[in-house]
Amino acid sequence: MGMKNSAAVLILLLVAGPSAHAGREATDWDVLPDFNEINFTTASVGFADPGGVYFVFDREARAFSRVPEKEYRRLMPVSAGPARKAGADGAVLLQASDGTVLEAGDAYCSEGVDQKHWLKLGGEPLKDHVRPCVSVSAAEMTDGRLWLGTRGDGEYGERPASGIVVQSAADGSLIKTISDKEGLSGNLVRVIRADPFSRRVWSATHLGLSELSAAGEVLSSWYLYEDLDGNGLPAVMLSTAPRRTNFLAVLQRKLGPKDPAAFVEAVRKIPPEIRDCLGPDGRRWDCRYGGSAGGDRFLPEEFNVLVPFVVEAADFSPDNVWMTYFRLCMFGDKGVAGLLAEKYVDAAVATRTGSLATQCLYDYRQAGLLKEKPPEATVKAALGRVSRALARLNALGPDGGHMEIFEAHGVAVEGADALAEIGSPKGIELLNRYFIRSKGGVNDPDALMFDGAAQTLHHRDDFLPGAMAGIEKFYGAPIVQGCMFLDLTYPDGTKKNRLGAAQLRSLVIAVENASHPEYIPHQPSQAEGAYSACRQAALSQMKVPSVREEFYRSVYPALSPAQRKTADLLAAGLPL
Repeated sequence: MGMKNSAAVLILLLVAGPSAHAGREATDWDVLPDFNEINFTTASVGFADPGGVYFVFDREARAFSRVPEKEYRRLMPVSAGPARKAGADGAVLLQASDGTVLEAGDAYCSEGVDQKHWLKLGGEPLKDHVRPCVSVSAAEMTDGRLWLGTRGDGEYGERPASGIVVQSAADGSLIKTISDKEGLSGNLVRVIRADPFSRRVWSATHLGLSELSAAGEVLSSWYLYEDLDGNGLPAVMLSTAPRRTNFLAVLQRKLGPKDPAAFVEAVRKIPPEIRDCLGPDGRRWDCRYGGSAGGDRFLPEEFNVLVPFVVEAADFSPDNVWMTYFRLCMFGDKGVAGLLAEKYVDAAVATRTGSLATQCLYDYRQAGLLKEKPPEATVKAALGRVSRALARLNALGPDGGHMEIFEAHGVAVEGADALAEIGSPKGIELLNRYFIRSKGGVNDPDALMFDGAAQTLHHRDDFLPGAMAGIEKFYGAPIVQGCMFLDLTYPDGTKKNRLGAAQLRSLVIAVENASHPEYIPHQPSQAEGAYSACRQAALSQMKVPSVREEFYRSVYPALSPAQRKTADLLAAGLPL
């Protein structure tokens, strides 16, 4: 099996889902509340997060308390709703507390796109002092001043920007910029609101809350973090100084253990000096404490005391299986490895987890935590699913429903790959026999499945018979991946059986077929891609003297005249 890169598991995904940070580097604040409402009474200031976190600031005590939603709604007036709402044609509406509504277009200067932000008031463009490639995320109007919150947007999602820009509402002149350098809690601003009961302005950012004077001076800031409270339960808290989130607390919140006290007791068994190994990027790359089977592939073995709680929360249903694998794959534990290997052959698992589960099982195998041979009952059940999927393809034929064919492809190919991942080649052997017996052609269900199989199984030497059969009998785009399976332009020592006279024979046939666009009457241009890929693969084999000699000695005489001509042109390095 080909070498794969061992990847760190992102705790951010564990706690917030696959799209939480859209590919950028994970940070502590990804799991913090996103306050988008600030409300006022004579006695308190309230902050609401759409995810269900509510804080109330007591003016007299100058202290925060977290309250349930019901209590928050009792204490606070009826909310005007989020300060930022969707507008027409992709614009957003930023409503100030005095009723002023700004229309805004977000910036996006990434991936070759140069989209500047824009603002309108009453349908007319409004001049502002926010940097062009920064979005305006919030707005407030007070004492003739327009306060604009900022947010960076790009290929990898949102990021901190410039804090707050204050300008004259009359002539648009810049008054001041307020950022973390001036004491603001953060530079990605969620909401700004003027306090109607005092000459104060409040802001909520990605890191916390700030109280400012009407002149824009930061009076106080509080910083959000999550930790275990006095009862050992996870809670979002505020501090007057920045504090790191305890990701063990985040993990407890998401797992929801039946016995929270037992979870806390287990956490206490993890040495304090290594608890930070669980950070915003999962198992931190600089965490080299050793002892864990598999070295740096998993959390240190001291974290395995948490395994029972993660297994207890495991949900292998189709909608939740990805997250379950994500959580469990952090732990270098034999029991976990066996459980995930057993579940991996289920139809939903392979298709819903993709490379995550494949990489995970590869790491377990490399660490010696996975048995060499899976249980026979597991193999038998998985083979049954692959076999039934292939039989269904046969029954559907070329006129079958698109979704039915697609689903059968996924079950058959991913199921065969799953079996190989846990140590059984029998699923791939079924696929090989299927493609060898296939009638061939272009763009029928078998050809389309071959395309996916050759790509998915590219690192599986066991797929060689199927790859050779497929490139000989299918036409057009579906054979590109099959020819790449045999392409040795860039040699890979992990691929043991790709080079040989028989392999070259299959490639010669594929090249000859691809030189006939008429074989693909509905889209002859497909032949160009197939010809290019297969010719390159054939040349990579033809240039090896031992292969070329064996090919001309034992294979060449039995080829058709057209195929021999193709072989000769390849040997001479000439196009057909």
